Amino acid sequence: MKKLLFVAALFIGLFVNAQETDTEKQERAMELMSKKVDITVDEALFKTVMQNTYVSESPRAVIMGMYVPETFENAKKKLEENTEDQKFEVTDHGEKEINGVKVLYMYGKSTAEGVSLDNKVYCYEIDKDTCLMLIGMYEVGVDKKYSDAVNTALNSAIKKQD
Repeated sequence: MKKLLFVAALFIGLFVNAQETDTEKQERAMELMSKKVDITVDEALFKTVMQNTYVSESPRAVIMGMYVPETFENAKKKLEENTEDQKFEVTDHGEKEINGVKVLYMYGKSTAEGVSLDNKVYCYEIDKDTCLMLIGMYEVGVDKKYSDAVNTALNSAIKKQD
């Protein structure tokens, strides 16, 4: 499961540069990491392993949310630059509307712990300097109730901001 969470963390790494030299941005990233994401997760299928991170051990699946200190345009640029990552085979990416919100999306396949995974990444603007990143992963061929639960959870967190 640790490797599966590591793969999820790679996606977050697309948007949050660990080598960021801007101390203010680093501090803001740490502050945002502690912020609770309003997401509805099927607790019969997933358990909470840490704030905003939910897993199912068998089959393997992860749902994760995180606020990132990034403008929507910068997030879009980073997504475009990282569609050729060797650890992740992108099958589709772009922009679309979900629940009336403009969302960046990236779908693809990856492997963790010898298991092939379907992946979904969504990112949308919260304010001019903050985006919410949502990640869902599940074993290829998983029972439909798990893939549906991941999709429902991700969609539940996509909301218009006041």
